[in-house]
Amino acid sequence: MKFDKKHRPQTLADVVYADAAVEQTLNDYAHNQRDKHLLLHGPRGTGKSVSAQLVLNQRMAILGQTGLTDIWNAKAYQAAHNTFEPVLTQWNWQLSMGANSGCSVFDEIDQFTLPMQHKLRAFIDRFEMGMVIATTNNLHLVDGPLKDRFRPLFVEYPSVQQWVPRVVAVLGAEGIPVTPTQALGLLQGFEGSGRTLDDWIEDYVLRLKRMMAQLTTLPSMPVQSSPQITSNAGEQ
Repeated sequence: MKFDKKHRPQTLADVVYADAAVEQTLNDYAHNQRDKHLLLHGPRGTGKSVSAQLVLNQRMAILGQTGLTDIWNAKAYQAAHNTFEPVLTQWNWQLSMGANSGCSVFDEIDQFTLPMQHKLRAFIDRFEMGMVIATTNNLHLVDGPLKDRFRPLFVEYPSVQQWVPRVVAVLGAEGIPVTPTQALGLLQGFEGSGRTLDDWIEDYVLRLKRMMAQLTTLPSMPVQSSPQITSNAGEQ
């Protein structure tokens, strides 16, 4: 299994956020306490897509059905559909299975053409039995009137200190226990996204495992018998 998939966050608590208010808002959505359409925006690699998926999973946890929590990439969706009937179908299935409301995720919503964004705006204005969670790295490419239908939530890079629990958890899962202080030392000089951090941790794990393998394969040194110690007592 790929390293990033192996350590992919399973709950919102596993995701590192720079702002506690962002984490709280996402938890509110995950527990069906908010229903306005949600737009996660910010730099690449800040956890927007995985957060959207985890919120959807939690909202639909009652279902236990595959296919009802699938997310769509906007570009791929538009290549296959020119209406939002599949979204309506997904919502109806979710509601029929006991969900409080329908919920769908569009990743990289800015990749919808402007006419398709207009269609999405008309769709969510017409049908109120569900909500859309969308992500984008390019907020300026989202049509203004469509953007107004969403609650915007800016997701930014965590600080080095905020990454420490993630490093401790991943290295521990790899059988390399480290303290928070040691993890902070390992992170000195690190800059980048969550994806970059996963690559950095994987590099560290592989280097350490190679070093350990080399140590275990070094030829053993022959054991030399210690010179016998003789006593000179009694010598004249």
